[in-house]
Order: sequence, then C-alpha cells, then structure tokens
Amino acid sequence: MKPDEFARALAKAESDEEAANLAKKSDRMFVRSLDQLAEDSPAARGRRLTAFEAVVAYGRDVLLEAMAEGAALLCESPAAAGQVLRERRELLSLSPGQAAARANVQVRVVEEAEKSRRLPIRDYERIARVLGLDERYVSVRAEPDVANRELAVRLRRIGDDYPRMTALAVSAIAEAAWVALTQIRLEEQLGLGPPHTGIEPSSNYGSPGYPAYKHGYFLANDARERLGLGTGPLPRYLRELCEDVLGIPLIQAELGEHIAGVTVQVGGRRAILVNVTGRNRHVYVRRSTIAHELGHLLYDIEAELRELQVDDYDELEKLAEQLPDRVEQRANAFAIEFIAPQKAAVECYEKTGADPVGAVMDTFGISYTAARYQLWNGLDRRLGLEELISERRKPDLSFESGEAYTADYHPIQGIPVPRAGRFSAVVLHAAENKRVSWQTAADYLDCKEAQLRVASKGIRELFPTVFRRPR
Repeated sequence: MKPDEFARALAKAESDEEAANLAKKSDRMFVRSLDQLAEDSPAARGRRLTAFEAVVAYGRDVLLEAMAEGAALLCESPAAAGQVLRERRELLSLSPGQAAARANVQVRVVEEAEKSRRLPIRDYERIARVLGLDERYVSVRAEPDVANRELAVRLRRIGDDYPRMTALAVSAIAEAAWVALTQIRLEEQLGLGPPHTGIEPSSNYGSPGYPAYKHGYFLANDARERLGLGTGPLPRYLRELCEDVLGIPLIQAELGEHIAGVTVQVGGRRAILVNVTGRNRHVYVRRSTIAHELGHLLYDIEAELRELQVDDYDELEKLAEQLPDRVEQRANAFAIEFIAPQKAAVECYEKTGADPVGAVMDTFGISYTAARYQLWNGLDRRLGLEELISERRKPDLSFESGEAYTADYHPIQGIPVPRAGRFSAVVLHAAENKRVSWQTAADYLDCKEAQLRVASKGIRELFPTVFRRPR
C-alpha cells in the first residue's frame, strides 16, 4: 500500500481493529523519541516501529498527525518517564545499582533516566523492561501498566516478609513478568492465543474425611483425561504441554538457591516462572516444580490465584499431607500424580528387577524424593521408605533435551536467560510478520539485528510450533 493510500485508508477506518489490520499490510515505518512519534528517516536515532506496532501502541490519530505534520506529541512532558522508573524501582526495593546491573547499563544511566535527562529512548526502555514495565508507555502514561503495578506491590510485600526473596530474585521476577506480558501480547497479535481445554477451577480444597491432597490426585487424573494424556508416562514434555497445548508462558530465570517456581499474573493471564538454579538444575526436580505450578494455574479458584505465588524447594519436596496449607497440599499432590500416576508407577516398580526405584525415576522423569513418596503411597505403605532407595541421580538425557531449556545453547549467544525460551521464537515470528520492527525484536532479545537474522533458522528449529498456522 502506497504511503498516501495508507494515510487515506487509515483516516477512514471505523475501529481500532480495522486500523490495525490496515497497518499490518503497510511497509511504512515510524520512529519514537521520549516524547514524540515521527515518520522514519535514515537519520532517525530513536525506536523504529512498524505501522502496526505504532498504531496498536499509540492509536490511529497519533499516526495520522505524525504523517500530516511530520511529528506527533506522545506526552505533555518527558519528565514523567523518570518519575515512573524511580517509583517502580523503589516499589521493588531495588537500588539504582541493582537495576543498572539487571539492565546492563551504567548506574549513571539509571540515575539520569530517573531525572528524565535526554538519553536515548532505548536506555529508558532497557530499564523499564527489567522493572516489569511496558516500555511502550514510559513517558506516555503516568502509570504504564496498572495490572503489573499490583504484581510489583505483591512482590514488595513478599520481599519484606520473606528473607529468601533476595534482590536477585525480585529483579528476575520483575523482568520475567515483562517477558510474559510481551509474549502474551505478541502471541495474541499473531493468532497464537490459548486453546479451550474444558478445564475449570475447583473450589474443593478438602473437607473432613476428604483431605485436599486426595482431591489433588483426582484433579491430576481429570487433567490427564481432558488433555488426552493417557494413564502412563506423559506422552509429551511439560514444556510442550504448558506452551503448545495450554498456552501458558513458561519462563526460566535464575532465582537463587531457595525459590523453586513462581506463578505471575500479567494482563489477565498467568505464566509460570521456573528457577534454573538450585535444585532445579536437575531436570526431574524442575519437572516437579512445573507440574506444581500447573496445579495452581489450572485448578485454583480466583480467590487463591494471587498476582504472585512463590514456592520454595523445601515445601515442594514434602509429602503432600505434611503441608498445613490446603492450597499447597493440593498442588503438591496434583504435581506427582500428574507426572507419575500411582498405579502406573507401581506397575513399573513391580516389573523391574534391579533398581526399581531408579526405573520409576527415569520412566516418568521424577525426582528421587517424589518417586519414593509416590511408591510408598501406591504400595499402601507396605514397605518402609528406607526400603525404597536408589543410587541413581543422573537424569535420562532425553528429558533434559526434551524440556528444551535453551539458555546454554540458544542460537543467540549471550541471550538473557528469561528470553531464551519460546519468547525468542514469538519475537522472531512477530518481526517476520511486521507486528514489531526488526530493531524492536533485536532489543527484546538483547542482540543486534544481524545476529537475530542469522539465528532465525536455529530458533525455528528449536520452536517449530510457533511458526505453524494459527489455531
């Protein structure tokens, strides 16, 4: 569509959806600074945006003004940007140095940005992302994202009360929330939204004579039946189930030695954040963590689905009935039964000669502790836990490769850990389909445009389902 034709058609658009659909077909490019949007030019040094990217973020009227007048004002005062960054950093209890380290900029840049100094827009964006802010609206709105502010408030409260919530974990969770928010938005723009599974939340957290953990077992089998997973070892890896089947972003991050997993709510949808340090370095423990978080996301009622749910290793590795919290008790029971149903685990144990506990671990991809507890219960505790032992500790390599945690071997060398999963493929797909510019895509993945283009084939091979036709 020629430039003048695009402007005329955009002016006649009767809805935001119609304007966005017109922009998808346009090759027109725009550029934004801290306070203005203009048409792109070779000399421009700001954030380059596709027409679609610009109209979705700032609206049709702003684009029309930029095309007619050469530039359009995005905010009354660029001073708003510094205030937003400072307030969010302080809300998260991060120092300027901690925010700078996470954003990979000098402390001076954070300090000057918080004073709304004339810095490149991309510096403001880098800082915003690691604080969990939607960088498109820094300086444009006084509060860029109300929903994520509630997440930040919850994160602050947990950090105040939970000594294991270090600054490292707080900043990692905030950045992961931005990854989830962006991935969800791009997937919806690409027609990759979540499918309908028929799974509904359950308000049953147990009752006298029917403890919560028993209902957790029931829900695990309910999920298996609704998802067509059978009664034996899962036919698909948990990463695939979360992302490809359930449409739940699964984001990896380095959260220290104590936190196992987190669920976050962003933009009305929820995502799983799984630690790749601590005990989760072992893929079997990591699978149990993911399954536990799935138990929360799939079945917890709204009252129990907080903006932020943090689970640590000590709680996840306890026998479900040992947990006083009924919500956690149910999620623990769901996790083990979902991965390794008792009946199937016992059958595997009884038909194996040497090291039957190890065989159960490798067959179902579960940790040593989980295998022992599940067999203990499945055998009606006829054997003592001291009899259910194994020397096996190294996982079956097929699980490590199948769960595809790509931080160590992603085609883009040095990509930040939270951005190395499916997110990287969604971003690439969005660039190829003009939902975002190649410059935006490269900045999302913290690399150069040339690096992203070279890596595109490898990313496609790692995440082929992202590039299939929309559901």
